[in-house]
Amino acid sequence: MLDSSAHRQAFEQSIAQATRPLNGQLPRPWMTDLVDPLSAQVFILGRNPARSYDASLVTHERHLDALFNRNGASCRALYDELAGPASPTRHNVDLLRNLLEQAGVHSVLETNVICYASSMSADLSKPEHRGGRAAGQAIFRYLLEAIQPRVVIAHGAGTLGDLSKILGTTLPAPQSAAGTPSNIVVGSTAIVLLPSLAPPAWNQWQGWARPHLEEAAAITAAALARPEQ
Repeated sequence: MLDSSAHRQAFEQSIAQATRPLNGQLPRPWMTDLVDPLSAQVFILGRNPARSYDASLVTHERHLDALFNRNGASCRALYDELAGPASPTRHNVDLLRNLLEQAGVHSVLETNVICYASSMSADLSKPEHRGGRAAGQAIFRYLLEAIQPRVVIAHGAGTLGDLSKILGTTLPAPQSAAGTPSNIVVGSTAIVLLPSLAPPAWNQWQGWARPHLEEAAAITAAALARPEQ
């Protein structure tokens, strides 16, 4: 068994290897304000990022510094610099993050089942993204194993389909109307299931989204308050 410092070192080495440039972009494994991503208790999980980091605009070393929020760099600052104005999806994830904070949930890591960017998930099959789907999903599988979050808040049909395959279980569909979000416990992890936070699917439920997200935050806080198994 690795001690904590050795575990962190091995983790960073693995992330450094996994985020080397691929098809001209630097794979994005997460967004977080944590200095130690291994301390994350909660994942907010989407399908794959829409905006890529152009590998010609930032060094791999600086990318790693931003991922670990060190040496004056941060995840969010680099995103704002390279990805431009926040997308509608980013605003919606920020809303969920704020509601989690208000519920007392702070150790959050935003990630994707495919940690490799394309404008649309369907574009992953195009030649210019060769190998991106496999590499991006390998990153997520590693994060899931290395961090073992206590709660995963997953949003969007594509995300839930991929996550079901990864976990080897059938997940319930997210609610299609206001009410308590669908949730299930798989092993020692609580899975909270939401409709997509990304347009155009978001447009179909935004009218009842805020109370639904507040309920998701409350479920998450309650799951973290229970003793670990």
